[in-house]
Amino acid sequence: MKICLCHHLSLSYLGGGEKFIVSLAKELVKRGHNVEIYGMPFLGKNEGFVNFKDLLEGVPYEEVIRHKVSCDLCYMMYRPLILHNFICKAPKIAGIHTELFWQKKLQLSYGTLASIFYLFNKVYHLKDLNEFNAVHSITSAYPIDHPHVYFIHNFVDSQFYIPKNNKEDKFTVVYASRMVWQKGWDKFQQIAKQLEHYDINVKISSGKVQESNMPSFLSSAHVVVVPSRVDTFGILIVEALMTGTFVITTSLKTHQYLELPLIYADSVEENIAQILKLKDLWESDKKKYFELTTLGRTSAMKYDKKVIVDKLERMFLEVASNTYQNPEFTEM
Repeated sequence: MKICLCHHLSLSYLGGGEKFIVSLAKELVKRGHNVEIYGMPFLGKNEGFVNFKDLLEGVPYEEVIRHKVSCDLCYMMYRPLILHNFICKAPKIAGIHTELFWQKKLQLSYGTLASIFYLFNKVYHLKDLNEFNAVHSITSAYPIDHPHVYFIHNFVDSQFYIPKNNKEDKFTVVYASRMVWQKGWDKFQQIAKQLEHYDINVKISSGKVQESNMPSFLSSAHVVVVPSRVDTFGILIVEALMTGTFVITTSLKTHQYLELPLIYADSVEENIAQILKLKDLWESDKKKYFELTTLGRTSAMKYDKKVIVDKLERMFLEVASNTYQNPEFTEM
């Protein structure tokens, strides 16, 4: 089957949604499908281009403003009016990878493009979802009004993100998200400032660590802090758990719907308190520490690549053939 994956941003952004497209494309090719990727020459706020071409491993990619797409099934990363950019007669799936449209208030920190579509949606109310044959959301935290809705979470390759058993001798806290308001960068800076009073290492990657080295980077830490204000899935959360590292994150609805053994902390003070508890556990009872990190990896395995891509492939085949075996289901 020929499948086209269309995105309203450039893959050069290489955030969670872009990684999803790249990883999914390569996996579908391995399963015998013909896959093409189309993006648009736009980035998020304050983001520079990232060289991603080698990651595609030969999957065709083109950036366009408006293009006619020919395929058996078209998957579009949804935003309002996306159908005016990618013209396609084949069955179409709208992929919702953002919780922006469910936010109660506009935050200008999202950037100009996101703000425009947020305001537009306040009037439009996702009406063009009815133009799609089906809708796919990576979280079931928010209701979607459509006859064919698939709630299937994102995925992580558990054979790549593995524990390396190389924890630093000195207790280490890691921040590996983007340095933006949405990911709580300003909050982490306050956390890091307070941690200067304790015997704790603080490491920051935020794009500086190559993807091939991320498993080792995350695995070497004792805790990954993810102070996100906005997250639809939280791929870093799952990556960290799979590498055998604790995760402290915010109590967003989407995080809670992951049903994983996470440590929740919303304020700077709560984060500091939880970090110190983990530091004490590491120094006083390493056996229990590693038992809990093993539990974290085991729990995260439900988001393994093979498990989730099986479900996504089933969705593609159902929508392409208009044979909905189960038109609405939730994967928790």
